[in-house]
Amino acid sequence: MRLRLLPSSFPGSSPAGPEAVDSAVGAPASGVAAQPLTSFLVEGAGAGPLAVDAGSLGLVGEPAEMGRIAGLVLTHAHIDHVASLPMWVEALLSLDRAPVRVHASAGAIEALRAHLFSGPLFPDFEALREADGRPLMELVPFPEGAPFELAGFQVSAFPVAHPVPTHGLLVDDGEHALLFGADSGPCEALWQVAASAPRLRAVVLEASFPERMQAIADGSGHLTPATLATELERVPDGVRVLLAHLKPAYRGEIIAELSRRVGDAVEFLEPGAWVDLGQ
Repeated sequence: MRLRLLPSSFPGSSPAGPEAVDSAVGAPASGVAAQPLTSFLVEGAGAGPLAVDAGSLGLVGEPAEMGRIAGLVLTHAHIDHVASLPMWVEALLSLDRAPVRVHASAGAIEALRAHLFSGPLFPDFEALREADGRPLMELVPFPEGAPFELAGFQVSAFPVAHPVPTHGLLVDDGEHALLFGADSGPCEALWQVAASAPRLRAVVLEASFPERMQAIADGSGHLTPATLATELERVPDGVRVLLAHLKPAYRGEIIAELSRRVGDAVEFLEPGAWVDLGQ
């Protein structure tokens, strides 16, 4: 099994110029390492590619490359997780993939229908039809608490601690499993799932804000290095912790605080790079 955090920024796009460097993180200030949008790809033993979230999914690669993706599941409907969803659907439609199926919770589907695929922001792709009658898109509700098959994986969804309907995901290819914590504050359900997953190899967590913004993190259902450090006490032995969703404006501050609190207990996902989780 392997995991990729898709890029969501463009190299060399900083007003300071492509050679500028962010001294706080030792990375180009062009924003190459920034994560304003969230999308992951997962490949497993005879399974995938499965996309988790569509923040930048429709912005990376040509339609033929996007067409390799065998399934998409959304953790929730916040814009940084669905911003490029219409572009991805259009790319697959250009390959005659109608209906393009998007799997999400009933709550997330309600939000997408009301606020994205509703006319003012983007056409209602569920109502539009190909010449042969096929709908352009289907929004498919996933079951909560029971595994469902998607792109060759067994996927289990469970609610996490976020202000809108949001689900963590356990993705299992029969040999290894990967746990997505999604956007969430401290969450007991996450660790109950982790403890009951014998093939678990890694958990993807977030740290969105620095500790000086703890009140904002708590109110918006996110973690800071302080609350993440407490959550790490629940990680099963031998399970890797992969970190994403660092707000770009605070990335250097968050990394410095995590270094002081947890040392090398977490790995920062590098946008665009594949991470091997087990063969």
